[in-house]
Amino acid sequence: MILVLAVLLLSAGAGAQTPPDTGPVTEVTDLVNALLGGLMGSTEVTEARLQEEVAEAGGLPFRRDVPVAFLGREELAAYLRELFDEEYPADQARADERLLRALDLLPPGTDLRALRARVLEENVAGFYDERPGKRRLYAVSEDRSFSPMNQIVLAHELRHAQQDQYQDLYSVLGADVSDFDDRRLAWTSLLEGDATLVMERFVRRRLGALGVGVESTGQDPGEVGLFDVPGAPPGLFDVPGAPPVVRDQLVQPYLAGLAFARALWARGGAEALRDAWKDPPESTEQVLHPEKYFSHEKPRLVAPAVPSPPGSRLVSEGVLGELLLRTLVDEDAAAAAGWGGDGWKLWDVGGRTALAWRSEWDTPADAGKFHTALRLKLARGGEPSWRSGWEIFAGSGGSRTAVRRAGDAVELVSADGPLLDRMIGR
Repeated sequence: MILVLAVLLLSAGAGAQTPPDTGPVTEVTDLVNALLGGLMGSTEVTEARLQEEVAEAGGLPFRRDVPVAFLGREELAAYLRELFDEEYPADQARADERLLRALDLLPPGTDLRALRARVLEENVAGFYDERPGKRRLYAVSEDRSFSPMNQIVLAHELRHAQQDQYQDLYSVLGADVSDFDDRRLAWTSLLEGDATLVMERFVRRRLGALGVGVESTGQDPGEVGLFDVPGAPPGLFDVPGAPPVVRDQLVQPYLAGLAFARALWARGGAEALRDAWKDPPESTEQVLHPEKYFSHEKPRLVAPAVPSPPGSRLVSEGVLGELLLRTLVDEDAAAAAGWGGDGWKLWDVGGRTALAWRSEWDTPADAGKFHTALRLKLARGGEPSWRSGWEIFAGSGGSRTAVRRAGDAVELVSADGPLLDRMIGR
C-alpha cells in the first residue's frame, strides 16, 4: 500500500512552521526529525522492537515477521516506475483522464499518469507493497537508518502489512475498479485511516513512555488527535501541481479515513477495526457518516438512464460517490449529503468521449440541493440553453454538458455538440 501523505500529515500535525521550498520529502523529513528526535529518544530501534510497538498500539498481534528493506531516492524512483507499469498502465490512466475531463475535473492536456507518478516519487517516505509475490515493507532512507521520521512512517506501513496478514488486501477489488471509483476510495479510506490511527497511537505511546505529556481531548489517551489540525486553513493539504480531484483522491482517504477509524475504535476497539477489514464500508458515504456504516445503509445500485450511443465502445463504468461529488461541486459537503447511489458509463465513439451519469438521492430535497450546486458550477462557463428537458452548458474544448433533475434523481451527459444532441434527443 503506497503511503504518500504520512509525511504531509505529520508536518501539519507538528504545526510549527513551513520550511523553505527545498523539496517535498527532504524538507518535511528534516523538519519532523528535528522536532521529534529529542522527544522520541535517540536509542537504536530494531525491526523486532518496532513491530512489537505497532502490535501494542494497534491491539493486534502480527502473524509473522515483517522484514524492512531500505531504498535510496534513485532506487525508489526505479521501483515506482516498475510498480506503475504494472498497477497503473497507460490504458487505465487514459480512461481515468477521459472520465475526469468529461466531468470538468481535470484540465485539458493533463497527463494524469505522469502527474500521479511525480507526486508519488516526490512524497513517498515508506510503503508496503501488497502485490502477490512482493509483500514487502520499504523505508526510504539514504543512510539505511531508523530515523524518528522513518519509525513513524514504518508504524503506518507495518499496520498495512498486518492488515494484509489478516485479509488479502490485493484481492478485495478487481483491477477494473478505477482509483477514482467510490468503492475503491471507501476501501482505501478504511485501510489508510486505520493505519494513520495506529501511527497516531504509536507516537502517543512512545511520547508517554518517555514522560512527554500530550494534551488530552477527553478520549481514550491512545486516541488523542496528534495529527488533527483544528481550524486548518484552506489549501493546507493541497498537493502542488495537482488539481483538486487528484488531491482529494490522494488525501481524503487519510483524513476522512482517520475519522472513520476513530469511530470504529470508539465503538469496539481493535476488534472493530479488524472486523472492518473483512466487512469494509461499501461507500464513502459510510466513511464520511460512520452511523450509516453501523446501520448497514447500503448504497443503491444505479445505472445511467441514457442509452449508449450508436457505434460506441464502453471504456469504463463505476460509481462517483459522495466524496468525489463534494469535489465536483467545489467541496460543498452539504450539497453532496443525502447521496443514495450513482453510476457512470463512459464510451468511446469513433475517438470521441461520451459520458452518461445518474445519481439518486435520499429525498427530492437532497436531489434539489445537489442539482442547484452543480448548476452553479457549470454556469460559470455561461448561461445554459434548454433542449428536451435538459439544460445545456458549454464546456472546454468544444464539449458540452447536459443536466436534468426529476424527483430524487439528477442526471448528467457530457460529449461534444453533435454527439450530445444524439444522446439526449434534439
